[in-house]
Amino acid sequence: MERENFVKTVVPLILGIVAGVLSFLITDGIRSRDPLGIVVLVFFIYVNKFLLPKLKVKLEGKDWAGISLMSFAGWYITWTFLLNA
Repeated sequence: MERENFVKTVVPLILGIVAGVLSFLITDGIRSRDPLGIVVLVFFIYVNKFLLPKLKVKLEGKDWAGISLMSFAGWYITWTFLLNA
């Protein structure tokens, strides 16, 4: 059970960080392309749906709020850091 909780936390966070880096690279700092960065985030949240069961994690309905929040947090912090660097 502890392994499942760890995976439910770490995998979405890592995917959020990857989404933040890709959002930065795709938008190239151009403010008019910000919605494209959000589309990247949504795609990576959706990737969790397929990746987590492959890691033998049983997902319940309430887990998606936490998974989405962790992905969003990783994406937001990474993208903001890169935009200000």
